[in-house]
Amino acid sequence: MSGMTEHPLTLLSAYLDDALAPDEGATVRAHLEGCGSCRSRLEELQATSRLIAALPALVPARSLLPLVQRGWSWLRPVRLLGSIGTGTFLFLFLASYVINSGSSLGGGTKTSEQLAAKGQFGAAASAAAVENAQRAAAARTPVAAAAPAAGSQSTSPADSAHNVAAPTAGGPLAAATG
Repeated sequence: MSGMTEHPLTLLSAYLDDALAPDEGATVRAHLEGCGSCRSRLEELQATSRLIAALPALVPARSLLPLVQRGWSWLRPVRLLGSIGTGTFLFLFLASYVINSGSSLGGGTKTSEQLAAKGQFGAAASAAAVENAQRAAAARTPVAAAAPAAGSQSTSPADSAHNVAAPTAGGPLAAATG
């Protein structure tokens, strides 16, 4: 045998196709001169290659690409209306959630509403009067005059309305909240 100690069975197909590097090709050629089993294996590969080359080229009877069919034209407006309906529902759902959540965006319950729900209508009326007076005072009072100086007595209408409408310490509002 020549310089190779193993049979180059994996390299025979590449040698047949002339796909080996020049030094590998020379090594396989030198091995084939001294090894009869590798020469017979190479002859089998050549015979198989000739048989494959002799096969007729098959032409498919029809195109193998799928035909792209145009969708139904009536379906496009139905999809559009479905999308609009879904968007409207989502908007209304989120808007009702925000309104009923009690967040700063709207909704929620005031102290007077909570007391009225508990059945404490007298305390609810007093709390509603206080809330209305505070809202009216906030609308009339400028921002700079909203905080009186420390130690001074305030005689603004909001404070007097607050003092008049506010229940006493033992009144129904204190009992409801305490």
